[in-house]
Amino acid sequence: MDFGDQSSIVYIVVIAVLFLLVLWNSRRNSRRWKDRKRKSFRDQYYDRKRKERSGENDKDHDR
Repeated sequence: MDFGDQSSIVYIVVIAVLFLLVLWNSRRNSRRWKDRKRKSFRDQYYDRKRKERSGENDKDHDR
């Protein structure tokens, strides 16, 4: 086996790993999108604000 064959195998392995990473990331993002899609943006915004306020209030009570 000469070095040309080994380098082509390395390229194929690298491309396959990158392809699998892209697939994994797209599946993860699609799951997140499905969770987000259930609520409207306004509902998400108020939920985030409510959580932030409750976190700040918890810190104030610890003092």
